[in-house]
Formats: sequence, structure tokens, C-alpha cells
Amino acid sequence: MAMWHRRGDALAGAGVLALLLLFMVMAVPAAAAPVTATEWYNEGNNFTNQKRFDMAIHAYDHAIALNPSYARAYFARGQALAMLGLHADALAAYEKAIAIDPDLVPVVASYLETSEKVVYPDIPSGSLIKGYWVSGWRFLEIDNRQGAYDVVVALAPRGTDGATSAVYIKKGFAHYFDGLVPPGSYDMYITYGSRWNSQKKQFDRDAGYLKWELPQYFQGASGYGYSMTFVSKQYQPSWYYYNLEPIAPSDFPKL
Repeated sequence: MAMWHRRGDALAGAGVLALLLLFMVMAVPAAAAPVTATEWYNEGNNFTNQKRFDMAIHAYDHAIALNPSYARAYFARGQALAMLGLHADALAAYEKAIAIDPDLVPVVASYLETSEKVVYPDIPSGSLIKGYWVSGWRFLEIDNRQGAYDVVVALAPRGTDGATSAVYIKKGFAHYFDGLVPPGSYDMYITYGSRWNSQKKQFDRDAGYLKWELPQYFQGASGYGYSMTFVSKQYQPSWYYYNLEPIAPSDFPKL
């Protein structure tokens, strides 16, 4: 009987201990939900440290909703987006961060550059966007060493809406394209800017569109062609107003 009595006491003691532990667990207060922008920002950082990037973005969104000028929340949001492979969205977040707080540029710059290289893979200057070379066709020479932007020069046969030749020239470069243009009459178009989007075939930043006012004729024997030089914005009025006219993006020929 004594043995069973001691065993019963032990079981009773274990039950009391379990109840005590349960009470202690229930007595611990739950963490308070974030309320302020700073609290949501810190919550996002906690999720980022746990590599729960989707939850981190959700928290940073709350921080930004409460404080639309929260530059560091935009920056942190961009980092989380980049970790999920959403580099285009990350770029927008980085740019918003430095627009709000330019002092963040040294911190954000390397992250922005990394995402930019993913979204806009480098395209060599002198690349042919459309067209091909044939021996005996006319040349096209583009000098953009003094230009302010990257440019794409496109040629469309007179009366058509599609380019047959188009070349990409980076700011600071000059290229000679021999045998590119078949003899004929062409409308000449220029688009300029930065961040060339190879899929959409357009510049995604600072984009502008121009058309040469008069058609250009690529006639004559082999060895003839056309040369074009771009300069900085300190141009003479006649170089722009009487020769080139701004056009809508929809008026630029299909590439």
C-alpha cells in the first residue's frame, strides 16, 4: 500500500506541475501588434532577418502607408523585393527612397545598380536592333560622343510604319555601319534616353522621340551613305526646330 500511495502522490505532483506550467504559459502576454510606422518598419526588419520576405514587404507597406515619406522603409522594401527576384519593383522602391532622402544615395546605390543590371541587361554600343548587312548597300555613320543620352536611330522606307534598319549607340560612342541601308528614300527617326528595354524596344527613362522633317535619300553608288552627329543640349535652334520634330511614342516606327 505504501508503494501505491507514493506513486499516487507522484502522479498528483506531476499533474500540479503540468497545471502550473500551463498557467505560466497562459500568463505570458502576447506581443502587441505594431501600431506606428516605426513599429511596422521594425516588424519588417524582423521578418527580413527570418528570411520571410513576403511578410517583410507586407510590414513595410504598412509603415509606408502610415508615413509616406519613410525613405528607409522604401529602401528595406526594395531589398526584400530583390530577394524575391522582383527587381523591377525593387528599382522603383530604391528610386523612391533616394528621391525622398538623397542622403541615402551612397547606401542605396549598389543595390539599385544590381537590380538595374538584372532588369536592363547591358547591350553593347553599336548593336543592330533591326536589319542586316549586305555588301554594296549604303552606310550609316552615327557619332554620339558628345550626346547627352543613348540613342536608337531607325530608318523606315518612305510611306511605311515599320523600320527596316535600327541601330543602338551609347552616349560617348561613335559607330560606322557599312552596307546597312538598301538604296531608297527613308524617313529617319530617333529615340533617346536611358535604360533600354530590350523586350519592349524602348527607353524606360528620359525617353524622347524625334523625326527628321524631310525624307533622306540613300542613292548613288556603293560607298555613299549618311552621317549623323549628336551634340550636347547647347545646340543651335536650326539644328532642332527646322530639321527634327518631336513626335509621340506611337508615331515611332515598329522595331
